[in-house]
This record gives sequence, structure tokens and C-alpha cells, in this order.
Amino acid sequence: RVGFLAKITGQHMGLPARQLQELEWAGLLHDVGKIGIPEHVLNKPGRLTDEEFALIKEHPARSFEVLRPVASLEPVLDAVLYHHENPDGTGYPCGLAVEEIPLLARIIHVVDVFDALTSTRSYRQAYRVERAIDILRKDAGTKLDRHIVDQFLRAWAQFPQSHPEQLQRWFGSKEQPA
Repeated sequence: RVGFLAKITGQHMGLPARQLQELEWAGLLHDVGKIGIPEHVLNKPGRLTDEEFALIKEHPARSFEVLRPVASLEPVLDAVLYHHENPDGTGYPCGLAVEEIPLLARIIHVVDVFDALTSTRSYRQAYRVERAIDILRKDAGTKLDRHIVDQFLRAWAQFPQSHPEQLQRWFGSKEQPA
């Protein structure tokens, strides 16, 4: 879902075909580094300890290292490495802020948060789309890039008409964009 939703967000933003392909690849591969995180940490039903969260925070750098040897994936490396950076500088792995964060990473971040919120996790049930959108709006400008949130929500508003089969498959017949 992250690759697909990132690509349609980029399409809505008018990005060129090359960047749309990079967005899709980055969305598909951004969490590949989680393969090196112990399963008991990834699937823990309760709150993570500081040590466990430190392990989780390693996954962007691990993803970067897994993908780096593949020359054709060089254009997606920054999006993968920086997809947990926040505009207010509180993200990881580098604490980048605002425009220091590459555009594709900012897009992946917004879409990844939406995907995480609308997916069932070991520690909670999936949120309804409306609640996820409320959280995106609340975090716009601090944890998430405000402009990218706006662009994602505009692309999302067109989702039922442009991709009804994905909406049904991923979010069910009861979910409608807010």
C-alpha cells in the first residue's frame, strides 16, 4: 500500500515519471531493514522498552545498507534512509528538519504513517480512515510535512473514483475518504 499510495500522491503533485517510479520502489522497500530486527520486538503486543525502540529505529539505516549495493536502487536510498525524519527535527536517524528532508522521504513518511494507522498491529487494531486522517492533520507541520499531508489528502479524496478496487480491497466497503 505504501508504494501505491506514495505513487498516486506523487502523481497528484505532478512529479515526473522517473520520480513516480522511485516513489513506488521506495514505498515497497522502505522497511526491508526490519528483516534484521528480532521478531519478538517487531510483534510485541505491548509498549516497547527504550532498548527495543532503539532497535526499531535502526531499520531505516539497515534498509539503506541492504539496498545500497544494488546500483539501480541508488535513486531511492535517501527516501528509504530518511522516511522517519520529522519537520520539527525530532525524527530519526539523523534529526533532519524541514527542507533538509528529501522530498521523496517526506512523501513516504506521510503515506507510511497513514498505512501504519490504518493497519492492524500487534499492539492495536487498525484505525478507521477518518481517525487516521485526523491524526495526519494534527501532526501536519510538526511530525509530518504540512504540504505533503495536504497533497496526500487531495489525492486520497480522488481515490474512490480513480482506484475503487484498491479502496475496496484495502479499506473495505464501509470506508470512504474523509
